[in-house]
Amino acid sequence: MATLKQLAFRMARTPASGSLVRFGFAHADRLLPLTSVDRSELAAIYRHPRPVYGTFHHIAVPLRGVPDVFALAHPRHAGLRADLFALIAGARQRAPASVLVNAGPRQDVGQVHFHLTDDTPFSDALRSEQLTWPDWDAAVRALTCVPDIQERYRAGFSLLQDAGDPRVRLI
Repeated sequence: MATLKQLAFRMARTPASGSLVRFGFAHADRLLPLTSVDRSELAAIYRHPRPVYGTFHHIAVPLRGVPDVFALAHPRHAGLRADLFALIAGARQRAPASVLVNAGPRQDVGQVHFHLTDDTPFSDALRSEQLTWPDWDAAVRALTCVPDIQERYRAGFSLLQDAGDPRVRLI
């Protein structure tokens, strides 16, 4: 029989639950079936409930309802982005980590979240030299200017920052 945590995770992955998941992170994150690793005023890092990468796999999540990386790019989220990316940078200083955010079909939970891991996610994926940004804020804000971004969204893309590299690439 599935545990309550397993059921909650399965439910969070359904398309209809996006609003509920965003509400949970915005208003009741301490009640979610997640183990907190670090937090700031506007964001938190949790152990991934079902890790698939490396010896550690965490997720960094805004503590406001933000459905995807495109919504995170909105100017009203500038302070939230700064807080989230500072939290991620602090975690990377303590332990080298690759950071990844998925979009489209690769994002299976209705709240934007960044994966931190000591592994190299999508190690076989082509890292674009043309679609590279100096940091996370520049990458997220520039997404709307990427040619054919809607086609890439439907196919599922990710933004990846390899461990030890400040640059962010579209893969």
